Amino acid sequence: MRKMLTLTLAIILILAGCSSNENDSQGNVANPDNSEFNTIQFGSAIDVNNSNALKLKDVTGEIWEDNRWTDLFKEKLKIDTKYKLMTPAGQYEQKLRLAITSNDLPDIFQAQNLTDMRQLAEGEAIQELGPIYDEYASPLLKSIIEAEGKEVFSPGTFNGKVYGIPVKMPSTNGYNHLWIREDWLNKLGLKRPQTIEDVYNIAKAFTENDPDGNNTNDTIGLTMNKDFLSSWAGMSGLFWGYGAYPEFWIKDTNGQITNGSIQDNIKEPLRLLAKMYKEGLVDKEFGSKDFNKANELLVSGKAGMFYGPHWFAGFADNSKQNDPNAKWITVPLPTKEGVDIKIPLNIATDGFYVVRSDFEHPEKLVELLNLYVETLFSEEADLSKWWTEGDIDFVWQTAPIYTLKPSLDIEAHVNMKEAINNGTTDQLTGIAKGFYESIQRGSGQMELMFGPTDTPFEFVASTYPDQILWNEWQNAPTATQTTAGSSLSELVYTSFTKIVMGEVDVDAGFEKFVNDWNKIGGEKIIQEINEAKGN
Repeated sequence: MRKMLTLTLAIILILAGCSSNENDSQGNVANPDNSEFNTIQFGSAIDVNNSNALKLKDVTGEIWEDNRWTDLFKEKLKIDTKYKLMTPAGQYEQKLRLAITSNDLPDIFQAQNLTDMRQLAEGEAIQELGPIYDEYASPLLKSIIEAEGKEVFSPGTFNGKVYGIPVKMPSTNGYNHLWIREDWLNKLGLKRPQTIEDVYNIAKAFTENDPDGNNTNDTIGLTMNKDFLSSWAGMSGLFWGYGAYPEFWIKDTNGQITNGSIQDNIKEPLRLLAKMYKEGLVDKEFGSKDFNKANELLVSGKAGMFYGPHWFAGFADNSKQNDPNAKWITVPLPTKEGVDIKIPLNIATDGFYVVRSDFEHPEKLVELLNLYVETLFSEEADLSKWWTEGDIDFVWQTAPIYTLKPSLDIEAHVNMKEAINNGTTDQLTGIAKGFYESIQRGSGQMELMFGPTDTPFEFVASTYPDQILWNEWQNAPTATQTTAGSSLSELVYTSFTKIVMGEVDVDAGFEKFVNDWNKIGGEKIIQEINEAKGN
């Protein structure tokens, strides 16, 4: 069925390419002489009813199709913004596929699913953008998009042609951090952890020694959820502490690319988690809980540690509603031997901007991006206008296109920390000023994320980029990845969950998992990746 759907979509795309002139009657094509406003129709994964958007409308009257960014593009580029496709991220892929099948694509739109993007390219529904980018992109735009290497284009490259311009985001979003109740550490006379053994001992003490002081056995040491292998929702930082990298492409000792999930060193963290599960140091119901549900334990004051990204600070901050004395910190990720850790990251994007095949002026996309980065990241940038509106810090995303400087969070943290230490906070500018002002207004979440000490970005600033391990395969999916990738990921999670829950022996269960992983496509994918890399 999957192959039939793929073939059907490919045929539809080819037919769409053949009949693309039908779109000319929709008035979507930019006026070539630029004598009047050019209407461009966009497609973006946007939730127009999110709380920030509604707050911005209440405060300023601005909406997605009519705001300071659309006014800027109209003034400087004579581009009139319209949205042909605008829907929340969770629904975007489905809506885009409907637009594909009905040959009703926007002029410029986000492609977030690489399989869809490949089919769009092979069906000639989108156009090659590599030469357009090379010719029209400003030095500032290129420095931002290519800051972490030209590999950022690889996922959107098919048959040697670049079909998309990356929606660059900070790759540091992929960090996973260890958060700890410092007030519990102090109460029980415990030191901050440096090794994985320390983490285990603290989890045991937090579970058994009544850290909340209510004379009831109702706390656990470490939260855990069903997505425990992911960096954005789980506890992958614990695996990294063993030099183990599940769901990540690495090089073996022979220089061949392989997958971290099938390496023997995965067994050590699985063995530890199985022990902690058996002893009740982690949530016994983790296998049925997403991260929101699992984190209810820490919000309610019943858990003392969790692994998660910097934006999980919201959960930590919310715990103060139940316990005003709750004090959360992050510590450098503990390792098995207490040595420096490697952080596995992908070059982060929010997908790619692509251009409909018969849109006559693809360079308009690059011109928009040039103006966007000049407005936000040049030396003359006024971030108090273009990044934020008071405490509404998502104004940057209300543009029909966006892309971010990868190091912006780190730079803001470092600049703010230096200003606090030097007593020069009145001289702060840009994003650092915005962070500092948010903290001064009482944003506990901002302080927990970006504050000067014991925060995620203190650790990020000390390790990026020197301790980063970049993913060895960030290209578009291979043929077998397209058909078997989701099944392989599901196998990883189900197999590892059974091991942690003690349903199967660690060694025997892992051996069976590796054999199954190879059989259902993993071995073939490894072969395809190494052939593509010329190994």
